[in-house]
Amino acid sequence: MAQHELHSKEARNFASTVRRLTDEGAEKLLEKIRWRSETEQVCPHCGSVRRHYRRHRRMRWRCADCGREFSVTTGTALHGHKLPFSAIVSVAHEFVASANGVSSLSLACRLGITPKTAQVALGRIREVTVNGMDVTPMKGVIHMDGIYVCGKPRKPNRRMRMPENALKIRFGKMKPADASKPWMSAGMTKKNWDKRRNKRVVVSLCESAGKGNGSGRVLAFVCSSENEKDALAIVKRFVEPGSIIMTDESSAFQSLSTVVEHYAVQHSKEHCDPDGVNCNLAEAWNSRFRRNEYGISHGFRPKYLQDYACEQAWRHTHRKSSQQARVTAVLSALLSAPKSAWWTGYWQGKHRQDEIGLDYFLRGA
Repeated sequence: MAQHELHSKEARNFASTVRRLTDEGAEKLLEKIRWRSETEQVCPHCGSVRRHYRRHRRMRWRCADCGREFSVTTGTALHGHKLPFSAIVSVAHEFVASANGVSSLSLACRLGITPKTAQVALGRIREVTVNGMDVTPMKGVIHMDGIYVCGKPRKPNRRMRMPENALKIRFGKMKPADASKPWMSAGMTKKNWDKRRNKRVVVSLCESAGKGNGSGRVLAFVCSSENEKDALAIVKRFVEPGSIIMTDESSAFQSLSTVVEHYAVQHSKEHCDPDGVNCNLAEAWNSRFRRNEYGISHGFRPKYLQDYACEQAWRHTHRKSSQQARVTAVLSALLSAPKSAWWTGYWQGKHRQDEIGLDYFLRGA
C-alpha cells in the first residue's frame, strides 16, 4: 500500500519549516509568490514596477511614483487582514494539511487566533476556490452523480405517532388533511417541516485520469434538486462533445444521451456492470463531501454550500500534489485574486446576500 503524502518525510520537514517561519521570512515568501521577485515590487495603486521605498517597522512600502503606501497583501483577497504574515502562511498550511477540511474552531485553537478571525480566513480561501474553479469543458470519460445535503430532519426529542399516509404527504404524493398544519399529518415537527426548504443537491463531474489513477479534475455545482434541466445545462456547458458520461439510473440523467455518449449503471442491482459502467469516481467524491459534512462542518447552510462544494472539489483535484505545492497554490490564488467581496467587513454586518449555485457559473460562461 502506498504511503500517504502526509506521512512522508517531505511533509514533516515542510510542516516544521512553516512552524519556524518568522514574519520577515513569511513576507519574503509572499513577495516571491505575488511579484515573482525579491527586489522589485508592483504598486497596486498606480502599477509602477520598481524598487520602492521600504518602511521596515511597518513592513510596508511607499511608492516612489505616486507616494501611496502598500504591503504585499494590499488589493488582494487578503486585503485588510489583521493576521501576521507568518499566521497567513500557517492558515494556508493547516487548510491543505487536513485531509477532509478544517473547522474554524479547530484552526483557532491550533494557531492561537480567535474563531471569528479563523472563520473569515477560511471563508476567503473558499471564495477563491469558487471564483478560481477551472470550468473549462471536460473530456474523455466523466462520472456524474448528485448528493443531497441540507434540510435533513432532526430526530424529535419526544416520541411521535406516525399518522396514516405520512410518507406520501412528506414526499408530496398526497395533500395533508389540515393545510394549516401539514407537519402534523406528515408526522413531523414544525421545525423539521420548515427545514425541508433548505434541501439542495450537489452535482459533481469527475474527469477520469486513466485506469488506476482515479479522478483528475472535479467540478461541483449546487442545484435545487436532481433534475433533467440542470443536468443537461451542466453537460452542455462543462463537457466537450464526444465525451463519455457515466451515471446511475436516476431519471434526471436519462436525456443526456441526446448530447453525449451516455451509460448508466443500475445501482439497485450492482455498483458496476459487466461492461465496466460505473460512477465510482463521483461516488468517491460524494463520500469525501459527506465526511466533511458530518465530521468537520457538522452541517451546511444553502447560502454557503457552493463554497464548501468548491473547497472539496479543489481538495480532490489537488490531492496528489505535494503539501508545499498546495500551500503555494492557495497563497498564489489569494494574492492574485481581487479584494474579497464576500468576507471584507463580515463581522461588521456586510454579509453576502445571495445564495450561489449553478446559475452563478452559467452566467459567467
